[in-house]
Amino acid sequence: MELSFIIIDDTELDHFIARKMITNANNAFKVKSFLDASQALEYIVADNHDAGIKIILVFLDIYMPLMNGFEFVEEFEKLDKAIQDKYYIVALTSSIETSDINRIRSYPAVRGKITKPLLAEDISALLNNIKARFNLKID
Repeated sequence: MELSFIIIDDTELDHFIARKMITNANNAFKVKSFLDASQALEYIVADNHDAGIKIILVFLDIYMPLMNGFEFVEEFEKLDKAIQDKYYIVALTSSIETSDINRIRSYPAVRGKITKPLLAEDISALLNNIKARFNLKID
C-alpha cells in the first residue's frame, strides 16, 4: 500500500467516523490518530514512516485546543520540503465561516477542505484524485 492516513482532531467521535470511512474504503490502509495537533507534528518531524508509503493523507480539524489547525499548518510549512512533499493535508471542518475557509485554503500545504462529517463519497473522491495525481497503486 502506497498511501496511509493521519487524523488530527480533538473529538473522539470525529476520529471514529473518519477511521470507519477510511477502513470501509480499504481496510488495508494504515491510520494514525492524534487528539493533539502538536503530538501529530512531533510524529511527522520524527519521519519514521514505512518506506513503502509514498503519500500520507492528513485530515486536519481547524479548531482544536492547544494547537489549532492554522497553527499546525504554519509549523508544518516550516519543515523541510522533503518531509512536506510526503503529506497531503485536507482540512476537515464544521466551520461555515467564509473567513476560516479562505484562511485555511490560503496555506500552500492545504490541498483541500471537507465539511464534517466525513462521508464515503469524500473518501472516494480524494482517493481518485490522489491516485491520479501521484500515480499510486491503491487496491
